[in-house]
Amino acid sequence: MTPLRVPRRPRRVSGVTIIELVIVLVVLGVVIALVAPSMRGTIARQRVQSVQADLLTDLQLARSELAQRSGTSTSVAVSFGGDAAVSCYTLHAVVPGVTCDCTRGAGNACTPAVTPSPEIKTAHVTRADGVSLAATSSGGSSMVFAPPQGVMTPADFVINVQNTLSGHLRTTFSALGVPSVCSPDGSMRGVLPCP
Repeated sequence: MTPLRVPRRPRRVSGVTIIELVIVLVVLGVVIALVAPSMRGTIARQRVQSVQADLLTDLQLARSELAQRSGTSTSVAVSFGGDAAVSCYTLHAVVPGVTCDCTRGAGNACTPAVTPSPEIKTAHVTRADGVSLAATSSGGSSMVFAPPQGVMTPADFVINVQNTLSGHLRTTFSALGVPSVCSPDGSMRGVLPCP
């Protein structure tokens, strides 16, 4: 007698169906759409904080340069400027007859060229990144630290660092040039809103 043959059942192949794949892609797309704007805002605020931190460090550099020049009557200035492509500033010694314009670039900001160069540092902030730097006061766009105590003039100097997407920091100064930072729009976590 021949044994009965039981027909084999086809093996079930496990895997991902097209429908399951499409569902996963749709869910992933929705999550990305919800998270992307928040991430862009966070990155924009981080750029503002980075520029602000660099600026405050450079203002300390200007004050320390003044201290190194003690015994002389040379003041140290920070001159702000910009054009369509950049916002910028130059730290420089105040030398009669020499003007400094940060848009000329590092190493070439002060003219006419004299030895030693009055330029200490020039910094650029690219507007293409969405960040701009603007300085205002009743005396123009330069702040001067004068010897011997390092008193800053003009006293009403204000610097705004802002991103077009999100984030705005404002720096004001005491009579001795001590910076105070606030956020005009309250967009910066950990920074007090401006009064």
